Amino acid sequence: MVEKYSLEILNRPDLFYQLINNMTDLVFLTKVNPDKSLSYVVLNKPAKDLYGLTNESFGKPIEEVLPKNAYHIVKTKYEEAMEKKKPIKYEDMVTVSHLPQNSNNEVIYWESTITPVFNQDGECTHLLAIVRDLTEQREKESEIQRIKDRFELVWNSVADVMFTFDKKQNIVSVNKAFEKLLGWTAEELVKDKSISIIPEDGKEELRKIIERVKSGETVTTHEVKRITKNGEIIYFLGSFSPLYDQNGDWDGGVVAYKDITERKKYEDMLKELALHDPLTGLPNRTYFSQCLKLEMEKAKRTNLVLSVFVLDIDHFKEINDSYGHDIGDEVLKEFAMRVKRAIRKNDFLARIGGDEFVILIPELTEKTNVMEIADRIQQCLRDEWIIANEKIKITSSIGISFYSQFDLEEKTLFKNADLALYEAKKKGRNNYQIYNKQETSLL
Repeated sequence: MVEKYSLEILNRPDLFYQLINNMTDLVFLTKVNPDKSLSYVVLNKPAKDLYGLTNESFGKPIEEVLPKNAYHIVKTKYEEAMEKKKPIKYEDMVTVSHLPQNSNNEVIYWESTITPVFNQDGECTHLLAIVRDLTEQREKESEIQRIKDRFELVWNSVADVMFTFDKKQNIVSVNKAFEKLLGWTAEELVKDKSISIIPEDGKEELRKIIERVKSGETVTTHEVKRITKNGEIIYFLGSFSPLYDQNGDWDGGVVAYKDITERKKYEDMLKELALHDPLTGLPNRTYFSQCLKLEMEKAKRTNLVLSVFVLDIDHFKEINDSYGHDIGDEVLKEFAMRVKRAIRKNDFLARIGGDEFVILIPELTEKTNVMEIADRIQQCLRDEWIIANEKIKITSSIGISFYSQFDLEEKTLFKNADLALYEAKKKGRNNYQIYNKQETSLL
């Protein structure tokens, strides 16, 4: 029944034409005449409409019914199919101006499949061409390409570093700012998965950020530091956003880094100024207080003795009055340098105001060690002082306190050293005294 019904359909020309005329593809059945000329024998309605052909076009040589440029293309492709003796497929672009539906777009893109038909003697008698309109598809592709080009222009024009990564956290693409600032190209990063821009101390932080991004969160204004190809550290303000695949599943992320290295340097400079004496460059009272608290906690844990020195320059006011404040400033700077050289590497020297200095002496195994340090300080000050061609004699009085019972407060420890300094001044200056609770003096 099925075969019979199929044969009946093939024997009904009216049904055949109805079928091909309802096709969106263009159908051209071309006869190869004995003189090798070509003429149309069957055209469906879309094929006729393309070039405005009518029933009178049948039987005429196609060069007489087709526009010249279209004819040359068709003839060349028909000859190619006949020569190869097998179907060929090709694309071309045709400009059509007479069709109403193309009044706003005269360019049509076609995909043509030409199949040669041979008789029993191996002669090509007909050529069947099925032509598909690819204009809409090509326009969509063109629009996608335009969007891609615009995106790439923006992507590579922004000053911020940007890159994408996949679900395995491998970098997939980077912009020009990334290559310029961090030094790595996308090709290098894709080829070598071992390359990392993450410092060791930043990996745990990044892991937490990625977990938040996986959950769909956008992490913004997060301060991070990254490593360049040359090994430099750059500080960034980072934003991390999730990316999804066509099924809506998490598929990686996009990252934007704003370079804040200069801002960080400026902030560090401000911190430096806030915690250091501008004249001598030494830590100031605030910085000293912070370090003293930390060292007192450490001393409690380690049971090692901590000592505080308070020292000043004897008769400094007279130096200022006699030589002027400029000379006085030079004396303070030289005093700081000499004392710094006399103390141990891990000792902490600070200027807390005027001619008053403090020294934090941590991790003492013996209290007598402070006497050696005090002696070295006194000795370094005995060397000749020549400031601005002026020969000046400089001495210092030193008060020393200990943090050994671990029950003193910071201000008490400092006050005890200050009381010992007072005792040193009472004893004629140019000496050191250790705080003694009973006598407020030293041994």
